[in-house]
Amino acid sequence: MAELTVEKGYGRITVDQVVARAGTNKPAFYRRFRGLADVVPRLLASRYGTDEDIDTGALVSDLVEVQRRQRRLFTDPVVTRGLAGWLAELDADPDGGAWFKEGYLGPRRAYTRRILDRAIARGEIVADTDSGWIADLLTGPLIMHVVLPGLPPVDDALIAQTIHASLDVLGYRADRSAVIDAG
Repeated sequence: MAELTVEKGYGRITVDQVVARAGTNKPAFYRRFRGLADVVPRLLASRYGTDEDIDTGALVSDLVEVQRRQRRLFTDPVVTRGLAGWLAELDADPDGGAWFKEGYLGPRRAYTRRILDRAIARGEIVADTDSGWIADLLTGPLIMHVVLPGLPPVDDALIAQTIHASLDVLGYRADRSAVIDAG
């Protein structure tokens, strides 16, 4: 499916094309997936994991690593050619995104909570904050730059801005020099 997404864009892919490319059949496809929208988060998880292995020992470095990985994700042609179409399909069938929420997005958001809890325990930040908001602050601008026409692509400057914005919200006042290595 990844190759087809890059070639055609997500909105132009059919199950028939996917099964033909995979050398299988529709019944086999539907035993495993509800539809094409169900394939995307599994594909992303297999390519990019869920970030549950990030622990550099410092908040800034953890966020830099999160954003390095997100930059790879949001500059992958599968994502740049497929995200808008996939999101439109999820909008039409919200239940189609169940595995995305539970198997891909959920663990990533939960791990943001663990990163923040470790930073609090180390005394890097004092106030507890909504970890979901921090996850959204790190990811939201990247999504916008992928799906909205006319915005520049995800680059080092955007990555650094998302990290600094998150650190500002968290009240982080120590050294941020590692942010320059986020690209």
